[in-house]
Amino acid sequence: MIRRINACIGDKLAYWLSTMACFYVVAALVIIPLFFQHPDTLVGWVQYIVQSIFQGVALPVLGYVARIAGENQEKIINETHDAVMEELTLVKEELALAREHRDALQKLAEELKQQLNKT
Repeated sequence: MIRRINACIGDKLAYWLSTMACFYVVAALVIIPLFFQHPDTLVGWVQYIVQSIFQGVALPVLGYVARIAGENQEKIINETHDAVMEELTLVKEELALAREHRDALQKLAEELKQQLNKT
């Protein structure tokens, strides 16, 4: 029960955190404080940029890109699966026809054998 709840919450959070809406929210949360208080030194600005922008703002973008790439891979896998299943159906039909032909040839061979034995 708890695993299903955790999986549900994890799926929803992973999806939400990998949206562009989350990117905009995090970007606003990073930029708005600059209007009230900002770093005074070069080191402060570098730390702010690395901590806030790279870690906070880039994370949703990376998640978004990964999710889109995963959806594209899933689409390709589904298309490949469908094509393979169509080919498998054709192969099964051809195999059934080949068996019918084999059976007909076996009957013909038996008839020929019987005809040869009579003469």
